[in-house]
Amino acid sequence: MCTVSWLPAAGGYTLCFNRDERHTRGPALPPERRAASGRVFLAPFDSDHGGTWLAVNDGGLTLGLLNRYGPGAVVTAGPARSRGLVILGLIAAADVAGALQALERSDLRRTPPFLLVALEPDQPPRIAEWDGAALAMATHHAPGLLLTSSAVTAPEVAASRRAQFAAAAPGTAAELAALHRSHHPDRGKRSVCMHREDAETRSFSQVTVTPDRVTLLHVPDAPCRGQPLPPLTLDRRALPCPAFE
Repeated sequence: MCTVSWLPAAGGYTLCFNRDERHTRGPALPPERRAASGRVFLAPFDSDHGGTWLAVNDGGLTLGLLNRYGPGAVVTAGPARSRGLVILGLIAAADVAGALQALERSDLRRTPPFLLVALEPDQPPRIAEWDGAALAMATHHAPGLLLTSSAVTAPEVAASRRAQFAAAAPGTAAELAALHRSHHPDRGKRSVCMHREDAETRSFSQVTVTPDRVTLLHVPDAPCRGQPLPPLTLDRRALPCPAFE
C-alpha cells in the first residue's frame, strides 16, 4: 500500500513516496545517514524488522519498494525475509544497472512479492517486479505516477490514482507533493493520501537530486496533517563504487 511518483530535472529529479501501512504496524524510525561499502545513504527505517522502503545514496541513486498484491503473487513457504532488507543490500551500488545486477544475483526465495523502483539522474526509472517466483524488469518513461499499490480493491484504487495524476499533470515538485497530500476523489481508500479504518498513509518522503546535492525531506505522518522533519542532505558524488565488482 503505497504511491510513488517522479519528475525529471536537468542532472537530477524529484521522487515522492507515500507509505501506507496498517495501524498495527510499529512506528517507523526517522531518516538517518548510514554508510554501506563506501557509499553514504539516507533512509527512514522500519522499527519492526530494521529494513527500509526508501533510500537514496550520495551518487543520486534512489531505490523504493512497494508490496506487490494481486494475481500471480506466490506465497512464500516457510519463514519470510522482510522485503525492507532488499534495499539495504542494493543501495551501495554506483548506479541503477549495478543495483539491478545485484538484485538479479540475490536469493529472493523467502522474500514476499514486491515492486522495486530504481532511479538515477538523466535516465528513466527502472522497475523490478518479484512475484515470489520470478523477477521481471521494465522501464517507465512517463513523468508523474510511477507505481501505486493497495491491499484492498487494487484495480479500482490504481485506476483512480492514475486518473488523478493524469488530470493534475504535475509539472513542478510542489505540484507533485500537493498530489501526495490530496484526498481526491474523497478521503478514503482511493485518495493518494489514503485513509481507511484499518490503515492509512503513515509517512511522506520527498527525494530531491541535483547535480551537486541529494536531499531527503520526510513527514513522519500522513502528509495532509503532518509536519516535515529537518531535511537531510548529502554532497553528491559520482565516483565508481567497488561494492558489486
